[in-house]
Amino acid sequence: MSYDPTIPPPPGAVPAPGAVPAPGAYGSDPSPVGGVAGLPPGVAPVGGGMRLVAYLLEGVLVTVTLGIGWLIWAAMLAPHGQTPAKKLLGQRVIGAQDLKPLGFGRMFWVRGILAGIVASIAITITLGVLLFMPFWDKNNQNIWDKVSGSYVVTDPGNAWNV
Repeated sequence: MSYDPTIPPPPGAVPAPGAVPAPGAYGSDPSPVGGVAGLPPGVAPVGGGMRLVAYLLEGVLVTVTLGIGWLIWAAMLAPHGQTPAKKLLGQRVIGAQDLKPLGFGRMFWVRGILAGIVASIAITITLGVLLFMPFWDKNNQNIWDKVSGSYVVTDPGNAWNV
C-alpha cells in the first residue's frame, strides 16, 4: 500500500518520528487564529487592546507593591511564561517555535533584558509608535515578542496544565 497525501490519516494516528505532518493532519489546526498554527483549543493571540490593558495593569502592580513585591511575584510566575498582570488577565507568553510557555531564563534574559533594550531604543526612535505595534501586527506581536521569538496568548483554564 502506497502513501497518498490527499487521504487524511485515520483518527488517533501518530506521525512517524521525524516526519512533518501535512497541514491539517494529526490534529493540527488548519485555520490558525491570527496566523499562529498549532495552538491548543481555545487559545489565541491576545489582541492589542488587552495587551495595552496588561501594560497599564503591570505599571499599577509595580507601583502598589513598591516594585519589590512585583519582582518576587514575577520571579515565581516567570517559569510558567507569565508576569503578574498576565496571570491576572489570563495571558501567557509562549515560544514561537515550540508553542510552549517560556521558562524563567527566556522570560528574564531574552524577553526582559535583551528585548527590553532593543525595544527601548526602537520605541525612542519611533517616538512611541511601536508601543502600539500589536494593533496592526497579524499575530498581535510587539517588538519584545519579535526579538524574543514569542507570542502572548490567552490562557483559558490553563491550557498547558502548568
